[in-house]
Amino acid sequence: MTTADALLPFWDDRLPGARATMFCLPHSGGGASAYREWVRASTTLDVQPVQLPGREHLIGTPGIERMPELASLIGELMVERAPQPFVLFGHSMGGAIAAEAAAWLERGGHPAPALLVISARPPVNQARPGPGESEDEWLLRRVLAMGGTPAEVLEEPELRELILGTLRADTRLLQDYVPQFGRLSLPLLALGGTEDDVTESRLARWQDHFTTPIHIRMYPGGHFYLRRHRDAVLAAVEEALTDTLAGKETAHDA
Repeated sequence: MTTADALLPFWDDRLPGARATMFCLPHSGGGASAYREWVRASTTLDVQPVQLPGREHLIGTPGIERMPELASLIGELMVERAPQPFVLFGHSMGGAIAAEAAAWLERGGHPAPALLVISARPPVNQARPGPGESEDEWLLRRVLAMGGTPAEVLEEPELRELILGTLRADTRLLQDYVPQFGRLSLPLLALGGTEDDVTESRLARWQDHFTTPIHIRMYPGGHFYLRRHRDAVLAAVEEALTDTLAGKETAHDA
């Protein structure tokens, strides 16, 4: 099994005196490098990108195509490495993984994240290839439309096939995905782009899976709005975490 050190490539670059650690899970086809510029971008959050098996420096390891297995892997990583308090952040596919990992922790009686952040990911997967469209054609069209990979990269046959291999595996992971848990009792901050097909109303459907009111924030932009609004997103997470921790202190004092 992949070691915790391999799954946390920036672990040695921790932020001294951070208020909390935020573990970041990537989008479909992406890896830990998607959050490379987030490391040390916050003065209060120790941002730790998570590398999933089968991509970037773990390209030689088998990828995981079953959500329960992947949720267990991330949950076990949190048990081993996550300090208190910690945040689980997932963008797009990473949002579903983060939610399932949080549920795995809660079911097992392990310390849960102080805050769960789901970005550009609704609870139910609805995207499908169009009539007469192959899976590869659909995947490439969506990647280009969402701006996940530069067009010139996809023009290189070897790089295109490498990217498609990861995308195919991620599609199998997410195909017909619905949350595998009932209702979680932890705070949720849901984020999205105003020009994305993951609309505010679709994000709001996560409320059915949480016992407390969820909070939603929208930013100008498409599916990868967070590239333009990284600092604003980090500030929103910091604010939500502050409110959550303050609420816990109030409840404890009462």
